[in-house]
Amino acid sequence: MDQEVYHKKMRQVFDEHTLSSIAPILEGMPGGLFIYHADGDEELLYINSAVLRIFGCDTEEEFRSLTGYTFKGMVHPEDLDEVEKSIQSQIADSIYDFDYVEYRIIQKDGTVRWIEDYGHFIHTDAYGDIFYVFIDDSTERLRNRMSELEKMNEELRTIYARESQYRKAILYDAISFFEVNLTKDQFLSAYIQMQDGQLKDFFEYSGIPRFEKYSDYVRFWMKDMDSAESEEYVKFIDADRLIRCYNKGELEQTYDGWMTDATGRRHLYHYAFLLGRNEYTGDVITMAITKDMTEQVQRQNLLKSALSQAQTANIARNTFLQNMSHDIRTPLNAIIGYAELARKHKTDTDRVDNYLNQIRFASEQLLAIVNESLEVTRMESGKVHLVENIVMLGDLLAELERSMRAQVEIKTLCFTIDRSQVRHGVVYMDFLRMKELLFQLLDNAVKYTEPNGRVTLTVIEEDVQLKHYGKFRFVVEDNGRGISQKFRRDLFLPFKRERNTTKSGVLGTGLGLSVVKSLVDLMEGNIVVESEEGKGSKFTVDFLMKLPDEPPKQDQPQPLQEEIDLRGKRILLVEDNEINREIAQELLADEGYIVETANDGSIALEMVRNSKPHYFDLILMDIQMPVMDGHKATKAIRALEDRELAEIPIIALSANAFAEDCKRSIEAGMDAHVPKPIRIEELQDTIRNVLARFHQK
Repeated sequence: MDQEVYHKKMRQVFDEHTLSSIAPILEGMPGGLFIYHADGDEELLYINSAVLRIFGCDTEEEFRSLTGYTFKGMVHPEDLDEVEKSIQSQIADSIYDFDYVEYRIIQKDGTVRWIEDYGHFIHTDAYGDIFYVFIDDSTERLRNRMSELEKMNEELRTIYARESQYRKAILYDAISFFEVNLTKDQFLSAYIQMQDGQLKDFFEYSGIPRFEKYSDYVRFWMKDMDSAESEEYVKFIDADRLIRCYNKGELEQTYDGWMTDATGRRHLYHYAFLLGRNEYTGDVITMAITKDMTEQVQRQNLLKSALSQAQTANIARNTFLQNMSHDIRTPLNAIIGYAELARKHKTDTDRVDNYLNQIRFASEQLLAIVNESLEVTRMESGKVHLVENIVMLGDLLAELERSMRAQVEIKTLCFTIDRSQVRHGVVYMDFLRMKELLFQLLDNAVKYTEPNGRVTLTVIEEDVQLKHYGKFRFVVEDNGRGISQKFRRDLFLPFKRERNTTKSGVLGTGLGLSVVKSLVDLMEGNIVVESEEGKGSKFTVDFLMKLPDEPPKQDQPQPLQEEIDLRGKRILLVEDNEINREIAQELLADEGYIVETANDGSIALEMVRNSKPHYFDLILMDIQMPVMDGHKATKAIRALEDRELAEIPIIALSANAFAEDCKRSIEAGMDAHVPKPIRIEELQDTIRNVLARFHQK
């Protein structure tokens, strides 16, 4: 129905005769209904008695006195602008749907209540442009919802506070650290860190009284202090001085001084007081960190530089916490919301399919945020190591093309990969790390390039006078938004974004390029950025890579063995978690597999040992399981006397998703490693390739 026909029909619905004839029906509605002019002062034309009840009025005269008998008078003044903007925006999107808004009202007795508003705009011959609106009091529902959210927020705040303490302490290599509420003169926590990294209660370990007040602790130390330097230290830790520093924006206070311990030994200590405010109470809080620098006096300048970088990282983390809450809740809101919609409309298959697609997309966004956060944490802890093997560049580029395909198609981008300037297609590299590095660059390019734009990945091999080595250049270029000159110097800092999700409209945490820089440094490469706002960006990464002494005769990627028919293949699924087992079993069954299950590695071992050769075509093995884990089970199967049973293909299917996890799976005797959550297309490709290699033996 076009707009003209629609409005013509609606004009015939609302006239004076019709409105008066249906008034008794409208009065009997359980919810509120009102009609008002869409222009001018938005004067009301009609209200039913439920509206009076919602506003706490006994008569229409009381309601008129309270609201001026206008829609603007009904809405809380602080909410009016946003409500009207939202209504106009929704009307612009569709003339057929109800617009939906939430806002506050003020009842006759002054009580503030929340309202759900479903309205619709029409043009009538009798009244001109009008809105008819259904409302209901949603205060209790919102209170319940906010109570649940507050509980979740409290848990997140508690977890973050503890994690923040430990991370900062480790970052400073502290021997002790206190958390003090300076405003309330109150100790919150006090720990001393042993050489093995264990934390002990500071007061108990030191054998001094347990002070509840910070000022009592300061006086305790003052009584044994004689030197001018000790007096200077007492001035430095004074609570009033620290609060003044916070108010002036001096958020990190440091002091280096020599102190004599109980045995007479002299120590050079570095004290750092990190100042902040509890946003819920307004109290000024400090984390006081002490580091023994006695053996590092000659490295003083280097330490100062490191502390300066730590200060920048802490400031960025504060920004990250604010943005992370939004960026995690955005996909979570989509998942919860679409799940609820799917439940309500489960008989409408088209709707449900759309909702499920949106849930899948939001889940991928949430997984990306979690993966980036974990990767940065691992890199900062120094737990990331390269796992280099012989890799075909064609395989790497094909994987990247598959990974980017969905995003590129959604935005209708022109995406090309050019490897025409490569002479050696086989090199030594960490396949997973290189894929992650290039994926992050491509993902950024796609995110910040408008629909119908262009993204390219070019691989160039340059001449180098070094035997058995090749210099490879990877160039990711786009014609997207570009990066400002000012932001480029902070581009690779963790948690830094030129514009947050709200301003840019692009979901992310500001961790992707930090991961890229860390990986480039880990692989001893170099990265250069060229960009111009409004014209696009160009990231160039150079690596010196070792070449195999005798490269394979064919350096082109082997095609996937698509001729293998996977339907009817029998899989032994080894998974201890009931939910994960059910999901995997259903997904595999839908693809035509025959699936048998085992709850742990020991059961799987017995099922294989007691089976005939080729009864199972493949095993999907979880890693972390009770009784016998996946690695031990795989080694036991490979050690079976029956060699046909011992050589059955085994694929790790595990939530252990890092490169080191993949390496451990291969070393245990598995043929491949697929991380959870399950992406059935990726799993299908892996099964097909593993079975193809198995049948070629």
